[in-house]
Amino acid sequence: MYKVVETTKGLSPLLKTFKAQMAALGMQRAHKIVFLGSAGTCVPFIELFAYTIRNDHVEMFLVPDAILEETRSVWHVPGIGMQAGGAADPHGADFVIVLGGLSMPGSKVDAAGTAERIKAILKPGGKVMGICFMSMFEKAGWYGKVPFDVVIDANIDPIQVQKFEP
Repeated sequence: MYKVVETTKGLSPLLKTFKAQMAALGMQRAHKIVFLGSAGTCVPFIELFAYTIRNDHVEMFLVPDAILEETRSVWHVPGIGMQAGGAADPHGADFVIVLGGLSMPGSKVDAAGTAERIKAILKPGGKVMGICFMSMFEKAGWYGKVPFDVVIDANIDPIQVQKFEP
């Protein structure tokens, strides 16, 4: 079971909430942070979240589609932002950040597979954070199957298309 402990609105507060939750979970210098997310759609969000902790002197990694053999390093490029590249090893993670794209229909991994991957790479005592939109983890039935310590669940509401006519 979970309880709501904070509510906010907007992209900038979402990023600040991520950074604050990482600190609250005990993130420290030299910790290894591994992001699991869908290739393509989750990567820009991973880069945004990684950008918020770029100055905290942590190691960051991206595991596209939760395929451990495809792990890539994530680093800051001044004047550009966060970039992913170079093959890397995700094992020994202090934190695993799971993005909601993995819980979407058509994903290459399910809740059980995600939990197995977390178990394989997370250090004893490590923490697991979920970040999703529109209650995707809850809708997909991932609560109780994936060992989340905390989940940030954001809403994109409303989305408007505005057309201007002469």
